[in-house]
Amino acid sequence: MKKYLGVLHQKKIFTLNDVVGLTNNVNSAKDLLQNYKKQNLIIQIRRNLYSVCDLATGVTVANKFEIASNISSSSYISYRSAFEYYGIAHQIYYDIYISSCSRFNSFDFENIQYFYSKSIIDLGVETPSMDSLVRVTNLERTIVDCIDRIDRAGGIEELVHCLSLIGYLNENKLLEYLAVYNKSILYKKVGFVLEPFKEKLKLSNDFIELCAQNGKKHIGYLTDKNESNFFHNSWNIYAPKNILSYLEQGNNELV
Repeated sequence: MKKYLGVLHQKKIFTLNDVVGLTNNVNSAKDLLQNYKKQNLIIQIRRNLYSVCDLATGVTVANKFEIASNISSSSYISYRSAFEYYGIAHQIYYDIYISSCSRFNSFDFENIQYFYSKSIIDLGVETPSMDSLVRVTNLERTIVDCIDRIDRAGGIEELVHCLSLIGYLNENKLLEYLAVYNKSILYKKVGFVLEPFKEKLKLSNDFIELCAQNGKKHIGYLTDKNESNFFHNSWNIYAPKNILSYLEQGNNELV
């Protein structure tokens, strides 16, 4: 019965259909899964999603990013969880944001909460060359997403700290995602947040000006009205008085 275990270890994470492909029989596949579970050779993550266990330690082989990327055929890591994947998150989190075209119920597994978020646009989702089981928004898409939903970025302070650790952004990609979102307020927010970092991120004055022109029509708030209590006339936006002040505790060079 263990003859399929090597193949499953190669897959690392799999579904019932994957096992049916090995046994050529649904009932045999179900029996195999039950048998392997009883022997602690595999673990069920959620309905119809499994991972193999390390034979020496019994620990789940698939990590949280691989699990998140395989919950559905369209699922991918997003918002602040993408920053965490890239190693630039300022805080430690025990949850993960997953965007998907198909809805699923949020769930807990091994002390990690997996949160569903509706996939808004399709662009900017990549599979890193060294992580074939992972799907994640690239940095430019992650930044646009997080500025659009600062609550899902972990808040403005977390977002600013993440930006301080990035050395370059492709402004053409930023503009591509902004065009797909097609929201005036988002142009305003992106331009306002990125302007203090423009030299560090290698962003042109033309990019900042384009954001300003596309976002100038209406007065907006960067975050909630309590936090965004200072009016920045040049951007026609209410926001914290100095977002770079969040870096002071870390003695960041941008402050």
